[in-house]
Amino acid sequence: MERGEAYPITYGILGLLAYWGPMSGYDVKHMFDHTLAAMWGAAHSQIYKELRRMKELGWVEMEREERESRPDRKVYTVTEQGLEALRKWQGQPAEIMQLRDELLLKMLFGSLGEPEDVAQNIRGAIVRHEDRLREYRANALNIPARGAFQRGGNAGEIGKRPNPYAAGDEEDVYPALIAHFGIEFEKMYLRWLHEALVVVEPKRSGD
Repeated sequence: MERGEAYPITYGILGLLAYWGPMSGYDVKHMFDHTLAAMWGAAHSQIYKELRRMKELGWVEMEREERESRPDRKVYTVTEQGLEALRKWQGQPAEIMQLRDELLLKMLFGSLGEPEDVAQNIRGAIVRHEDRLREYRANALNIPARGAFQRGGNAGEIGKRPNPYAAGDEEDVYPALIAHFGIEFEKMYLRWLHEALVVVEPKRSGD
């Protein structure tokens, strides 16, 4: 697969496996939400689709873990071919960020609607982004160490996963930089939302 045939989500999942170690689709979804939410979202269906596709490409290998009281789980491990794909992707220029935000689209055409509806949308966004800011701050304090899913394993305890928040041997600045970006972005967005609300709210009384 060339870069043009892959997607950012493909490399996001591949990077998670390469950085944190072998994971199930459920683990990948958890880590995606925990570490990549500031830049990318992914549904369970997308993640499992990409895992199957990467397995066909030879980028990951799948091993089935047997469990006594629960269904078996599929655990995926990045291959050398997958690591090479990641290296090639890193060497390619990144696309310019495109911000898709329905609230901004609504506000662009705010004069075609009711001012109270616009203000209500802004107030709702403030609540949601305050929640997200708290979530990002909590995530920043609990960034799993590199290779976290590879440590603590015991061959005699099939199905038990290591603690993903185990302390690492050394600090990696890159996940911390992304966590910092998410926090600063939410703080900036909240400042703008409060400023926009000051402008929009007086129109409720016909100003």
